[in-house]
Parts: sequence; structure tokens; C-alpha cells
Amino acid sequence: MADPLFGADVSMLGNALDGTSRAQTAIANNLANANTPGYQRTEVSFKEALAKSMGVEPDPSQLPLTVDDPMHIAVGGAAPPVPFQPDAVVDRTTQMRADRSNVDPDEEMAKLTENSIYSGAIAQYLQADFSRLREAIQERF
Repeated sequence: MADPLFGADVSMLGNALDGTSRAQTAIANNLANANTPGYQRTEVSFKEALAKSMGVEPDPSQLPLTVDDPMHIAVGGAAPPVPFQPDAVVDRTTQMRADRSNVDPDEEMAKLTENSIYSGAIAQYLQADFSRLREAIQERF
């Protein structure tokens, strides 16, 4: 749901930061338990949950329909908002070593770097958004 004061962008970006935080925790747990026998890595798929909460998740079984006139009726109507809930999924499909652990430290470090860059970009965008808001309040253009 959009924040009445700041709009949908800030709400969506806040959810994205929450998702990157949860992904960071999962990756850190994977790295901490890389040498634990039988440990199965977990992954947080927050990008899919974010898309679903924004209502932009495409349905692969249907062609996308567009409404290009205000007099047209949208097919299916407006869907109710889906709450943002990123899921932590345990990967039980792969096995890296003989001790049944499936954590690859190199892969986890790459994911950690990607997640860090993604989180930093979101934070920069939020900072710029709030700077524009502050300038509008102070009437400096």
C-alpha cells in the first residue's frame, strides 16, 4: 500500500531495503555455516515478492492486455494489494561436498557483493528522493 505522504515509490523502496536486509542475513548465515556438515544453504527471493506486492508479476499463461482509453474496462479489475513477504527457501536440490553441505563460499561472496550493490543503489535513490522533498519544503529549486 502506498504511503499517503511519500507515495508508492518510498514504500516500494522501503520494502526493497527490507528484502536486501533479509537476503544479507541469509547469505551471512550461509557463509558462517559453510563448513558445517549437512548444512543446506538458504536463499531469500525478495525480488519476486517485491514484484508480486507491486502487482507487476506477469502471468505466463496469458497475453498482456493494455487499456489505452479511459472508457475501456480493465480485464479482471484491480487486484487487491499483496503484502510484501519475502520467503527464505532452503536449497535441498544441490550437494557440493561429501558432507552433504551445499554452500559454495565463492558463489555466496558473489551474491553478497550483488546484494550490497543493489542495497546501495536503493539507498542512494531514497536519499535523492528525500533530498528533492527537503528542497521542495525549503522552496529551493
